[in-house]
Amino acid sequence: MSKIDRYPSYAACIADVLSQSPQPLSVDSLLSQIAARRPLGKSARSAVYRAISQLFQAVPVAPGRYGWLTHLLSDIVVRHPLTGDEVRRGFLLLDELEHVIFFPQFFQTNRPEARTLTIDLFGGPTVEAETSVERKTWSLQLTPAFSAWIDELGGQGKDDLLIRVIDAAAGHYEFRLNLREMRDERAIRHRNIQLALLAEETVAEDRRTRAAMPTWELVARLIGRGIFHDQPAADDLHYVLHEFSMLRLREGVGYELEEEEARRDFSVSRAVAFSADDQEDDAPRHDWDDMSWLFRANSGSNFTPGPNQDNDQDNDQDNDGAPMEDDACVAYQTYLDSFQIMQPDGSPLPHDDFHLLEAELEMLVRLEHEFGRLLTEQTARKDHLAATLFIDPNEFLEGDWDFPDDPDMAEPPFWAN
Repeated sequence: MSKIDRYPSYAACIADVLSQSPQPLSVDSLLSQIAARRPLGKSARSAVYRAISQLFQAVPVAPGRYGWLTHLLSDIVVRHPLTGDEVRRGFLLLDELEHVIFFPQFFQTNRPEARTLTIDLFGGPTVEAETSVERKTWSLQLTPAFSAWIDELGGQGKDDLLIRVIDAAAGHYEFRLNLREMRDERAIRHRNIQLALLAEETVAEDRRTRAAMPTWELVARLIGRGIFHDQPAADDLHYVLHEFSMLRLREGVGYELEEEEARRDFSVSRAVAFSADDQEDDAPRHDWDDMSWLFRANSGSNFTPGPNQDNDQDNDQDNDGAPMEDDACVAYQTYLDSFQIMQPDGSPLPHDDFHLLEAELEMLVRLEHEFGRLLTEQTARKDHLAATLFIDPNEFLEGDWDFPDDPDMAEPPFWAN
């Protein structure tokens, strides 16, 4: 009998532990619970990180801390822009975010989930819904009672549907209709910018291993960071990233950061949006009935936004004609963006200090990988650096490092991009 037959893999243990824990767990907690299920190899910590990378539902919520996606979905709220066709025919076209919300297991297995959802229509009946395909796009098929409910409330295409997760594991959700005239445009715009900044930070952190992050992975990371618990809910994810972020979608691949020059120009225009608090927002909203730019999807539920909005600002040099260097370092700019969000009244580290501490953090992670542990003071230092720099230590484990001694990777992966 082989060792794989005798003991469950690290991935299987982590899936079992996290799926049974309503709260996120640290890597140390995972190791202690895995030890009750199988012996730990000398590179157990590294094996845990590698196993986590195989599990779509194992989502980072903080450096060295992970939650199970189905549990993290509880009580989040997302905004779905209704189209006239959806209202008339009683279905919802799903982007990756909504697909994850309604069917969190899908991207783990890449197979449809055969389950019936329960939808509480606020102020109306409770209906059932199932997955379907409309316009070659994954959709949620609702009963005629859904269309009747919207009609009774005076809703139509261009209004918003607020989707709240009550219990993702049980498939229980709530819908509320948010009429267009009830939108707080200023508050929603600022929520859009916050979502865009967090998405940029997430993709920038991932650039250590690849240029673009698959959309469904970006969605899981954003859910783990808790951005969708904030109210009012942001607009549609793809619309927000297209209009408010420096990310662009590579069809069939995922989101990547724009080139440096485009990012500098965009930073100026977004700074103007931040300063618009004292101005009335009468700008027309996107015409959601014209969804051709959003719903060009393939069977993997990847969505493609429309053409980029051109920026007229092309001045990427200072007054002396020399290239600007403030945004030249992506890692440091990511740190500055995170610092602005987390500590808006503080003083960020200088550029060189940031990279010195980043190198120290990487060294500690590599030592832990090589020896299987750190001294108590080294572990505390590593955690302190991760929190200070807003860097997840396991990012340093995603390069071309050796596989752990334990041969778990002989098993097929839980899912593949």
